[in-house]
Amino acid sequence: MFRQGRLNYSTIKCDNDSVSQATLSQLSLNKGEARLNWFLSEFNIRAWRLIKNYEAEKAPAVTLIYGPRGIGKSALLRYLYQHIKLSNEESICTDALSFARQYAYAAQNNKLNSFRQRYRSTRLLLIDDLQFFEGKVKTIEELHYTYEYVIGNGGKMVITLEADLPQLEFLGEQLGSRFLSGVVVSINQPLKNELERFLAEYIHQNHLFMDKLVLKIIAERTDNLADAVRVIKQFVQFAESQQDELSLQCFQVYWNNEERKRDVLVDPRNIIRIAAQTMGISGEELVGPSQKPRVNEARQLAIYTIRTLCEISYPAIAYYFNRNHSTMIISYKKMQEKLTKDQELNKKYKIILNFFKA
Repeated sequence: MFRQGRLNYSTIKCDNDSVSQATLSQLSLNKGEARLNWFLSEFNIRAWRLIKNYEAEKAPAVTLIYGPRGIGKSALLRYLYQHIKLSNEESICTDALSFARQYAYAAQNNKLNSFRQRYRSTRLLLIDDLQFFEGKVKTIEELHYTYEYVIGNGGKMVITLEADLPQLEFLGEQLGSRFLSGVVVSINQPLKNELERFLAEYIHQNHLFMDKLVLKIIAERTDNLADAVRVIKQFVQFAESQQDELSLQCFQVYWNNEERKRDVLVDPRNIIRIAAQTMGISGEELVGPSQKPRVNEARQLAIYTIRTLCEISYPAIAYYFNRNHSTMIISYKKMQEKLTKDQELNKKYKIILNFFKA
């Protein structure tokens, strides 16, 4: 057997510092079943200290934590929510999509009063994944009023944003500037050695006996905690299905299988690759700074296809092109119009769709 016991990763570590098991046992998430899964190093220590020492009475009106996906922003927000609940402070923890859905439901069912009473009267409002408000004009307007009421009544907000930079233009100038007026803290991508340490701790806590070279390879091929854990879990499932050990040889077989699947996965990187091939340019050109007409057109087609097939936000798409979200909106609209007039371009678009069987 290569695994023993239940998955239970509940110790927070930072060099020689640790939070006791007794303390963490009070911070259970998911209805008391899954405990806080956290790992501290240089890439996230500032954000952790901010949340660990957070006091609503002394905190600024708004605290914004931002960074790329899969590095623990949501875990920090949940930790703060549990900590605040223990002190009996009135608080709400939600995410942008849930807020938007609840607002739409309330508006359609004549329940706006109860919706607004709930959100506007809270002492601490925690909102995750702010980027998903992008494009939701009415919801952003409601969020702005919610902010005014919460802060006006002496309450506080803590929000997270999945982005490399704290760019909030999609919220409008006024609300964006207000959200940036408090404390703004980034969480960076972990370094490869940090990922490897994280994985070593993860398999130790979960009683997994795994070749250390496997951890090194996973750290080299992933760039965040969430993806690294996902690979570990999938590899364990694969090894169990093959009745094999968690060896380097087994991992290589698993990885080759995953590579074949990934090549046809509906994913922004794959769409960029296939769009570049279809339009006769390199992938580097497509995501690069070139403004040549044919490169621009290929870039617009890739952006349009990503938005159509992946259904992700413009800020999320912008990440793959190293551009701002407004450029993504303009590119999408231009390609949308071109496809109604240019039959040859439409054929190329269908070639991309057929590759992904969309």
